[in-house]
Amino acid sequence: MKYKTAVQRKQKKLIRSLSQVGPIVEGTLSTVRRICGNPGCRCRTNPAKKHPAMFLTWKENQITQTLYIPVAHLEEAELWSKNYKRLKKQIRKVSDFHKKLLRSK
Repeated sequence: MKYKTAVQRKQKKLIRSLSQVGPIVEGTLSTVRRICGNPGCRCRTNPAKKHPAMFLTWKENQITQTLYIPVAHLEEAELWSKNYKRLKKQIRKVSDFHKKLLRSK
């Protein structure tokens, strides 16, 4: 009987952890160096001086989608992307736990 309640407590704890992740966004953030639209800018003449731009990429129906992330939203996008990765790990832990329970029955 004690074993069953301990298993139930662990199960509840794992499931509760899923709701504590926070806002999420699926995708990977990456930096791309770009040339701006200013004809007199240094980025036109020196490839090493291109401007960094952040993009979020993800797959949708087997097609890669890309979203430009403005600098003002970069911290938020990084946090949400990290939260998504944390959530995936937590889901895997819950799933693994439930697989063990099913095997033991």
